[in-house]
Amino acid sequence: MFLLGFLFVVFLAVFGQELAPYEPNRTFLDGGQIAELEPPSAKHPLGTTSVGTDILSRLMYGARPTLLTGFAGGTVVITLGLLVGVSAGYYGGKVDDILMRITDFIYSIPLIPVALVFASYFGVGTWMIVFTVGFILWRGNARIFRSQVLQIKEREHVRAAKVLGASDWYILTRHILPSIGGMITLFYALGIGITILITASLAFLGFADIGTPTWGLMLRNAYDSGYMMDAWWWTFSSGGAITLTVLCIYMIGRGYERVRETTVSASGD
Repeated sequence: MFLLGFLFVVFLAVFGQELAPYEPNRTFLDGGQIAELEPPSAKHPLGTTSVGTDILSRLMYGARPTLLTGFAGGTVVITLGLLVGVSAGYYGGKVDDILMRITDFIYSIPLIPVALVFASYFGVGTWMIVFTVGFILWRGNARIFRSQVLQIKEREHVRAAKVLGASDWYILTRHILPSIGGMITLFYALGIGITILITASLAFLGFADIGTPTWGLMLRNAYDSGYMMDAWWWTFSSGGAITLTVLCIYMIGRGYERVRETTVSASGD
C-alpha cells in the first residue's frame, strides 16, 4: 500500500504538470467575479483558492519540485553521513577523533534558525534548502554508521580479509557497506522525508520561491488568506499530500531495512 502511494506521487512528479487540467496560476471567474474559495466540484475536484486558482492543478504542479527537493536533500544527508561515519568507524584513531569533533560541532547548530539566516543572506531557493539540510542533518546518521562499522570491522570474516591482504576499498565495499545496506536505505528515506517537511516549514514561514507552486507554499497561501480553517479543501489537500508522501517514504525505507536485516541474519553475514 505504501509502495503504491509512493509510486503515485512519483507519477505525479513525472507527469503531473503535463496532465494537470489547468495552468497553476490561472484565475477562474464565476459570473464576472473571481471564483474564490469554491468547494470541490466537477469543474474543480479539489476546489479553488482565495484568488480563484484550481487547487488540483497546483497540487499536481507542486509534486515535482517537492519530491525533487526531498531526493536531493536526502542524497546530501546520506552521502555526508556515510563518508564521515564509515571513515571514522573504520580507520579510528586521529581520523575518528577529528571527524567526531566536527560532528559534535555540527550538533550545536540549530537547523531552522540557520536555514532562515541562509535564506535571508543567500536568497530563497531550492538549492539553498538542500544545502542547509544536507550541511546539518548528516550528523545523526554519521554517529550511528560509525557505531555499526566499529562492530562490523571486528567480525571474523572482516579480520580474516585484512589478514589476507585485502585492500580497504575491498573490505568497505564487500563487507562493511553491504552489512549496513538496510540502515542506509532507512536513513536515506528519513532524509528525503525530513527535507520535504523542512521545505514546507520554511515555505510556511515565508521563505519560499513564490514562482514554484510547492505543497508547502500552498499551505502558506492558505494561512495568509485567513481561510485556512474554513477552506478545508485547500489545507487538507496540500497538508495531506505532504503527510502521506513522507509516511510512504518512511514506511518503505523501514520495510526494506527489516527485510535486509532478515536476509543478512539468515546468510550469517
